[in-house]
Amino acid sequence: MALEEEKKEREAALAEARETSRKAVEEATRLRERTMTVEETASKAQEEAVFYKDAATDLDKEKVLIKDDLASAREAFQEMKVECVKGEIARSAT
Repeated sequence: MALEEEKKEREAALAEARETSRKAVEEATRLRERTMTVEETASKAQEEAVFYKDAATDLDKEKVLIKDDLASAREAFQEMKVECVKGEIARSAT
């Protein structure tokens, strides 16, 4: 009788160990899946960061070009104003 009880206890302990092992395997699988998802998300975020960094660099280049164009336009406008004033002075002198 004691042997039967001991056998049942061992079988119950073995069943419990198997269940615990199964749960651990399931949890490990879930964690691997989550890790893969996080790694994919991080990779996409890194790609986007590179894209936006490149876009910002391009915008900075455009900004410099626009500033140069604006400076040239201001200079040309100033020269036109001077020529206009000179023309007005020349017309009023005659």
